[in-house]
Amino acid sequence: MNFNTLYTYSAPLDQNDFFIQYYNPNALFRYDSNFFELLYSPSVEEFKLIEDMHWQFSLDYSLTHVKFIWPQDQGILLRTLDYLSQEAYGLEKLELYSITPQAFKGTPNKDVVIETVDSSTLQTFKAINYVEDLESSKSFAEKKQSFYDLIFDDSAVTLRLAYLNSIPVGCCITIEQSQTIEIDDLFTLPDYRGARIAGTLQSAVMSAAFNSDKKVILAADAEDSPKEMYIKQGYCYEGFRIGAIKRLKEETE
Repeated sequence: MNFNTLYTYSAPLDQNDFFIQYYNPNALFRYDSNFFELLYSPSVEEFKLIEDMHWQFSLDYSLTHVKFIWPQDQGILLRTLDYLSQEAYGLEKLELYSITPQAFKGTPNKDVVIETVDSSTLQTFKAINYVEDLESSKSFAEKKQSFYDLIFDDSAVTLRLAYLNSIPVGCCITIEQSQTIEIDDLFTLPDYRGARIAGTLQSAVMSAAFNSDKKVILAADAEDSPKEMYIKQGYCYEGFRIGAIKRLKEETE
């Protein structure tokens, strides 16, 4: 299992011996849909040449950022890392986890009902996610509302809502591919955390994966506490990936 299994909501625009460029003109704000995937760990001199290409593309096509992803389980060379620091890049480290449905140890809440989002509940789904997206910025949250409309029509994507006593309290996005179902944006409203909402959403995904004989995968921030929860639930660590992000200009909060 590797990071290339994750869904980018974009398509390769360019590829050579050095990088693959991913681009989604309908989601310019989304870093994880518009980035350069490096095919090796470049020297600082090589990185600067690649950076110039990304920077110019971003300016020409109204992107507000540049983002680079290093190959799975590879670090950044020291001089390149020093350069990223000098240029005020932000770094991220993601960890990939997978699980067979039978290995899942989470306990669902029998009072929580999971439903697939349809046209009548899409606005409810968007309203819950707006709460989560505000944690990034108001600008990001507002731009992402139209993104949910786009992915709602994606045949690979399923949106799920969790209800407790008929109140919508959590949600997640799943992406089904040939061998996996990916969990993305798993979220519980703050007032309902501790009620096993996330575990119940995952249980619903496990049932779908079991019926289609697929593994479940997800990516977690290496600094984020939920990854400890995933390990306790039976997920297996598959590797890490480092990213570097820089805004071309500051976004309005």
